[in-house]
Order: sequence, then structure tokens, then C-alpha cells
Amino acid sequence: MKIRPFVSQDIKHIVSLANRYAAFDSDVSEADFQPAWSFPGGLLVADDEEKVIGFVFAYLREVPSEILNRWGASKVAQVELLAVDSSWRNQGIGRALLEKLLEVFRDEDVDLVLLHCPAEAIEAKHLYDKLGFEVRAYAMKKKL
Repeated sequence: MKIRPFVSQDIKHIVSLANRYAAFDSDVSEADFQPAWSFPGGLLVADDEEKVIGFVFAYLREVPSEILNRWGASKVAQVELLAVDSSWRNQGIGRALLEKLLEVFRDEDVDLVLLHCPAEAIEAKHLYDKLGFEVRAYAMKKKL
């Protein structure tokens, strides 16, 4: 297994993995990964013998300077999706993808990384905790 930047031929596999394992409120399409064309380091894949078995997708986020000041940050990135094929889970692939992504962000002088995690994604939340992410807000809902 290796972690590498995506290539255009990966996109169909990435979309398939996203829709099986990481789609939060709606299905995703190739168009949802458009920011990867301008920041290719934000879309990394894990592959095994040229088969995509996981990915992480993130982008650099435009944030007004007054918000950056409030956050004590100068450059912000947003992790949008992380998915690993279920048959490859619990082998450190998600962690390896995120660690490589954080390296990319450090090289880009990013000093704050944001992400959203569905409440039911307990394993993902544990991974984010281990990597030092902290809860900064709760998104809540009530069905009527």
C-alpha cells in the first residue's frame, strides 16, 4: 500500500468510494472534487497494486482576515472527505492518509485545519482525536 497524489484516472474510483463510505448529506460527483485541480496536494489516494483503496480530500479555504485573527490563524485548510474501503479498514490507512495530508498542509504554511465528522462516524472521530483534532462546535438537528 502506498499514499500518492491523485491522477485524473483515479477520479471515478474516488467518487465511488466517497458515495459508499463518506457521503454525508448527499451523493458526490466528479464536480465536487473540482478544487483538487487547483490544489492537487489536497487529494491523496491510498493504493494497493494500482487499485484505489482509500482517499482524503481537502482544500485551502478562503477566510476573511477578521475571522483569521479571531481564530489566531493565517492560513486555513478544510478536510472535506476521508474514505477507506471497508475491506482495508483497521490497517492504518486512514491515519496514513491524514498524516501525509497534514505534511502537505505544513509545506503550504497552513496553520489551522478544519473538518466535519458525522456523529455516527465513531471510528473516524477516534482517529481525529488521536491526531489532535478538537471539537469546536456541535451541529444539531431535530426532526418534526
